[in-house]
Amino acid sequence: DYYNEAHEALKDGNYSVAVAGYEALESQYPVGNFTEQAQLELIYGRHMQGDYASAIAAIDRYLRLHPESANLDYVLYLRGLSNYAIDQDAILKRLPVNMAHRDMGQARVAFDDFRQLITRYPNSQYNADARQRMVYLRNQFAEAELHVARYYETRGAYVAVINRARWVVENYPESQAVPEALSLLVKNYTALGMTDLAAQAKALLRSNTPKKAG
Repeated sequence: DYYNEAHEALKDGNYSVAVAGYEALESQYPVGNFTEQAQLELIYGRHMQGDYASAIAAIDRYLRLHPESANLDYVLYLRGLSNYAIDQDAILKRLPVNMAHRDMGQARVAFDDFRQLITRYPNSQYNADARQRMVYLRNQFAEAELHVARYYETRGAYVAVINRARWVVENYPESQAVPEALSLLVKNYTALGMTDLAAQAKALLRSNTPKKAG
């Protein structure tokens, strides 16, 4: 009865009632036929509530209790989604704030969750979405590095700009930030009189810039 009531609430999108029901079930019946499934659905309910921190805590507990579960790819995927969303503040999302210009610590945790999923479960049905999110996150990480590099450039800190720009080129070679990073390398190598390195960066920039048709 506990499980059926919570499950029906979950299906109806009444996540607060569902979460309360699953918690009550586990409190009354910590071991039983419905317990593991209730723990899984509790994770989903908390995620859909937007209570990402509690969802992550429930996920970590599930992973400890059920290390051989057939649902581990799903659980890792939900952990990635929760870490991905946890710092996406609803107010900031409505403002013209580039999320890459904020602290990216939680996003890096999400990236690692998705990487674990793909590495450990290469045939998981959740991998396609996880890969798309990883591509987005890589672009965000690269933009975060460029944001710092731009600041250093305003301060005339040529070496610091070069270090950040090189990091983008070397660690995020498929990101959208590479052309700008190469441009920064050309400009700042030139400013330091390192003409050979500036020429190398310029050649890379040409090869990374799409040619216009016609």
